[in-house]
Order: sequence, then C-alpha cells, then structure tokens
Amino acid sequence: MHCFMRKLSWLVVTVLICNTAVAQILIDSSRVFCGHEVMLDENNKLLPRKVAAQNPYDYFLRLRWSFIKTNVPNSPGPPPRSNYPQYYFYCAYIDSAGTLLPDQWMNDVGEKVPMWLESARLYRDYCGDEEPLRLAKGLVDYSLDHGITADDFSWPNFPYTTTNAGDLEFRGFTARFALHDLHVDHAGDLGAAYYKSYLLFNDEKYRDAAIKVADVLADKVGVGTDTISPWPYIVNAKSGKVVSHYGTNWFGCIRLFDMLIADGAGRVKDYVKARKMVKDWLLKYPFKNGKWVDGHTDNYITGTTNLSNLSASNAGLYLSDHPGFIASWKNILPSLIKWTEDNFIFKSAKGEPSQFWGANIVSEQVAFMPKMDYQTARYAAQCARWYFVSRDETYKEKAFRALNFVTYCNDSAGKAFESPFSKGVNSWWSDSYGECPIMFYHTLAAIPSWAPSSGNHILYSSGVLRNVNYSDDGISYDAAEKTGSEYIRVSFKPSVVAKGASVKIQSVEGGDYYIVINRKNAGAVRVLKAE
Repeated sequence: MHCFMRKLSWLVVTVLICNTAVAQILIDSSRVFCGHEVMLDENNKLLPRKVAAQNPYDYFLRLRWSFIKTNVPNSPGPPPRSNYPQYYFYCAYIDSAGTLLPDQWMNDVGEKVPMWLESARLYRDYCGDEEPLRLAKGLVDYSLDHGITADDFSWPNFPYTTTNAGDLEFRGFTARFALHDLHVDHAGDLGAAYYKSYLLFNDEKYRDAAIKVADVLADKVGVGTDTISPWPYIVNAKSGKVVSHYGTNWFGCIRLFDMLIADGAGRVKDYVKARKMVKDWLLKYPFKNGKWVDGHTDNYITGTTNLSNLSASNAGLYLSDHPGFIASWKNILPSLIKWTEDNFIFKSAKGEPSQFWGANIVSEQVAFMPKMDYQTARYAAQCARWYFVSRDETYKEKAFRALNFVTYCNDSAGKAFESPFSKGVNSWWSDSYGECPIMFYHTLAAIPSWAPSSGNHILYSSGVLRNVNYSDDGISYDAAEKTGSEYIRVSFKPSVVAKGASVKIQSVEGGDYYIVINRKNAGAVRVLKAE
C-alpha cells in the first residue's frame, strides 16, 4: 500500500473516520467508528469490536478469508482476464455503491503473492482450512508462468515485482518505472515464496524457480556503503541499469538463503557468502543509523530518506524468529519498536491522530503518512513478540490496544477499511488480506490468552508445516524445515511427540494448555491427548 497516486485527497480534507469527522465522533455518545460502536473499558481505552467480544481476533481472521472466498468478483474482460478474480491483476478495489471495481493504478505482484502465501499457510495451520492455501497457490503459479524475466537478461529468470493494472503478462509498472524495472527486495520475497511452495506442495518446479532467484542474488551481491545497499533497490532486469541504489528490506532474501542452505539445495557456498555480506551490511548501517528505507512497489524512491515501517518491522519480526542472527537482539527489538513510534506513530499525515482511544496507530512511509490498519497490526505483532521475551506489561498493553483498533477495520462481510481516517484511500489486496492477518498469528503466539478458549489451534509456526490435521485425538503435522518453532493452544492436557525438540507446556485460563515446540529436526510432530 503505497504512495502518491489517487490517495492524495487526504491532504486537503479534514480528518475523517470512515467519512465521519473526528470532532463529531469524539463528542458523540454512540462513538461509531467504521460503522461499529466503539467499545471502551473503564479507563476509556479501546476494546475489540462488540460483535466478536468473545473471540475477536479469531473472528477477524475468519471474516477476512470469508470475504476472499465469497465476495470477490472476477476481473473485467475480455477472457482470459475475466476468468480470474480481481486480485490477480489489480492492486486494490474500489467500493462503488456495494460493487467492487478494480483499482486501475497498478499490480503489486512482489508484495501480494508472498504475503498471501504466508497468510494462507498460517491460516491453514491455525484452523486446518486448506482453501486459502489453494487460492494463494494459484497466485504463485501465475507469477511463475507470466512474470519471470528472460534467460538472456542481465538479471535472468528473476521475478517481476510489478506490472500495470490488468496486465496478463507481468513486465513492470510503466506508469512510474520503465519496462522491465523491478524491485530486488520483493523479488527475493517471491523467491522465498517459491521455496515455501516447494516445501508445501512438493513440486520441484517451485524449488528450481527459487534456486534461480538465489543464484542471481548471489551473483549480483556487493559490499555496500551508507548510500548503496548490497543489492540495488530497483534495477532494470534487461539492461542491468540501476534505477535506485539503496534499500533495506532484505529479510526475504535472507530467508530464501536460510532455507536453501539448510536443505543443501543449489549453490550453498555462494549463498552462505552472500548472506554474510548482507548481514554485515545490515549490522553496519541500518541497524545502527536507522535508515530503514523502501518505497513499496509503486513509489519511485532514490536515496536514503524515505523511511518505511515495512523494512524495520520485517527486521524485528525476523529477529523474533531467529534471535541468533544478532547477538544484541534483546536490545534491538525494543529499539525498533521505538523507531516506529518516533517515525510513524507520533508523526502523522496532516490532521490525522497518533492515537485512538489509547491505541497507537501507525503510518506507512515518509512518502505516504496516513494511518493504516495493516501497519498498526505490524506494530501490535512486534510489541507482542517483545512482551513474550521481556514480560514487560507496557508492550502487552500496546499490542492489545493496537490490535483492537484493527478489529474495527472491516465491514460485516470482511471488506477492509485499510486507512479509515483518510478519504479516497482504497484497500489493497496485499495489505488487507496478506500482511494484516499475518500479524495476528505473531501476536496470538506471543500472548496465547488472546486465542480462543476451549479450542485447538496452531497459533503460529516460524517454518513450513505439511499435512496439518485436526482430529479428536489432537493435532498432527509434519515439519518441512529442520529447525523452527510452533506455538499451540489446546483444550486438553497434551502429550507431545517431537523427535529432538524442546517442548514447554503451561496451563492457561479455562483449563487450556499452551505449548511451545522448538525443533532441531524436520519430521512428524504429534500433540495428543495425555492418557
């Protein structure tokens, strides 16, 4: 979700809450926000939506996938475009009197496809529903079939990350960039999605595609400076001309290398070398100077000034899953949260608030500062993950209020209000139905008391799982990666079978149990009812 284009109407409009002025809301005893009654505690702090008071976060996750499964019209014709849902070829939707029309700005392939696959796999793990994963697989397959650079390009067999709205073949977003321009960071995200697809679906075409991405990354990596990152942020894949030299969103590339190195797939020695070069650069520059920069996929960004919450947030979430990446991670995680607060909570678009009934709400990037639901969810996830480590109640409170805010950003069918304070900002498929739900799983894993009681759920898995099965006997799955962690809440006293794993079990309210499994082996895991 992203910058300039059709979104600039907020610059000349008073602050709106779903088209209702803030001043009116705050003096109105009904306290309506996005069509929902605002629920407050005894301290006038924000609670979740009333409709889902018992299981508000579970309700949110199910509602958003229900919308995708039942409410999305197909793309406008002619065929074959009209054979596919709108989210294949467009970045966002426009609600026209209840009819969803495709936003004609662009198609952010490199953000949407990886985020949807991650959101779908975590939802499948959470409740066993395979349908979202099938839908996300379709997006992955289409990007492979219609969005890979030519063999003879300077950056060959590499994923395109953008294209024009409605394009059937992905070749770049030429309304803002040149033909064949792509974002290297999001291409790395796609590469990681391809390898996750291999682990999920056991089809070698995904593995081969991921290795090709990793090979190009290994060939193109450089040392980097304070103004030039190890890979260019934007490059013309055909000519090799660098369009933008500096970006910091490299954790998708690192995750791709992690998986290939662990499995001994591809040019492992080259991946180890490239990964170290990028790690060293991150430690020397953005982790120290705070210049976490990108422009998402529709913003023409050069230089080091366009700070972006995406890059810093991805750094924090990666460290939460991989604390061994940096020895000083316990100092870095809270500092990244403060970085977000300083740059994207306490600073806002003109007229927009930093808080809503005690909930901190988060902007996206310097070039586009309206408050966003999915960025607020990112903040909640980071606060929750740090609370899990530190047990500092301040961060639990921040996560609670922020996540509560996000629960109001749906209508009754699951249609998202991504930027509820701004007029004319459309809801993006990548942000609203990919990034935003992902953050709920991070949060529930860290604070299991917020998960549904008297139910069984894999709240979050850091690595890919296969054959997830919920039955009367318990939960079973096969871990596809050699290392990883699973966070589980069950309604029965559990017995865990997981070869070579560290298992911690504790009781939570209502007679339920919370399980953290830290694995050092792939293979079968069984969470069974204790005899």
